[in-house]
Amino acid sequence: MGIFEYIFQQIFMNIIGNGIYYLLRKIIGDKRSYKEIQDQTEGYIKFFTGVIFVFIIIVLMKKFIK
Repeated sequence: MGIFEYIFQQIFMNIIGNGIYYLLRKIIGDKRSYKEIQDQTEGYIKFFTGVIFVFIIIVLMKKFIK
């Protein structure tokens, strides 16, 4: 089970979390580049950004798709 947990975490942190976190920072008005933002942020912030985003997508799908 350890390998699946690692893969799941990497998917949320790297693919979804990084992109959404970067987009949110740019909307707020952050002028730094993508690399600077990624180098200065904690891994858990990006991970939970991805988890929350997927959770919101699931809730919206359950609400609108019947």
